[in-house]
Amino acid sequence: MPLANARELKEDVLFRASEPINGSSGWDSKVMDYINRVYRTLSTGASEFLPEYVEDWWWMRQDATLLLEPVYSVGTVAVVQGSAAITFTPAPADSQAGRRLRIKSGTAPPDVFVIAAHTGGAGPATLDGNYTGETNALASFDSMKIEYALSSSVQVLMSPIVAFQMPDRIYGVPPERMDELFPLVRLRPGIPQAFALEDERTVRFSHGGKNDGKHMRVEYRFRPFVIDLTDSIGSIPLVPTQWMHVLSDMALVYVLLDKNDDRSNAAALGARTGLAAMLKENRRRNVKMDYLAGHIAPRQNSQSKGPLRTESGLIIG
Repeated sequence: MPLANARELKEDVLFRASEPINGSSGWDSKVMDYINRVYRTLSTGASEFLPEYVEDWWWMRQDATLLLEPVYSVGTVAVVQGSAAITFTPAPADSQAGRRLRIKSGTAPPDVFVIAAHTGGAGPATLDGNYTGETNALASFDSMKIEYALSSSVQVLMSPIVAFQMPDRIYGVPPERMDELFPLVRLRPGIPQAFALEDERTVRFSHGGKNDGKHMRVEYRFRPFVIDLTDSIGSIPLVPTQWMHVLSDMALVYVLLDKNDDRSNAAALGARTGLAAMLKENRRRNVKMDYLAGHIAPRQNSQSKGPLRTESGLIIG
C-alpha cells in the first residue's frame, strides 16, 4: 500500500528502523524532524543523496499573477530645492508611496526620487531625500511603480514572466545587469522589457508602466516554499504518491546513523537509487512534453556561400 501522509511516513521509518510505532519509541518525534529535513531539501531540487544533480520538479511549480500599475502623471507637483516635502495638485486618489518620481518640466535634475510617504486622497507627500533641482510650484512629473511584492509562497521565481502584450515574455536579469541595461537615470514609462529580483520576493521592472491609464496583467511561475509536515494523517507532502517512499528512505538513513545501525549504508544506497529513479522520471516527463528536447540541430553558417562540399571537395546535394 503506498504511503499517503506524514503519519504513514513516520510509521514506515520507525518500522524499518526496528522501532515500535505505538508512540513509545525514543525516536518518535525525531523521525518527523528528519522527514521535514529531507522534504525541505528535496523541494529545492537538490539533495545530499545526489549532490551532483539539481532538478526542477514538475510537482513543485505554481502560478501567480501581478497587476502592473500605469504611470501616474495627472496635474502638477510642487517641489522645493533642499526639501523632501512635495505637494500634488490635484491630490491622487491612490497612495503614491513606494513609487519613483521623475520631474519633467523646467530644469529638472536627472535624479529619480522615491516617494517615501503618501496617503491616498492627500496632496502632501514626502520624498526619500531632499529635492536636488530648482524650486517649481507647477512641475510636471511621472510617478512610476517599478517594484512589486511577489507571493509569500515564492521560494524561487522561474523566468520568464508572461505578459499579454508585446513583449509577451519579460526575462529576468541579475540586478547588476539591470543597472547596466536599464539604469534608473533613464527610467521611463512603458511596458517592462526585463525584471530583476531586489530580494527573495521583491521584483523590479525595467519600465514604469503603461501611460494610457490602464493596468497590465502578468503571470509568473515559481517554486513554492513547503510547509513543515506534522504527525497527522491530514499532513500531506507535495511529493507525488508514487515517490512518497523516497522521503521515508532518506529519513530512515539518518535514524539508522544515529543508532549506529549497520544497515545505514544499505539504506543510503536504496535512498540514492530511489531518488535517481525519481529524477529520471521527471526528465522523461519533460522530454515527452518538449518535442525539441534532445533534438540535434545543424549549425547554420550565414557566411557560407555556394553548395555544401565535403573536405575532399565533393558537392553534397
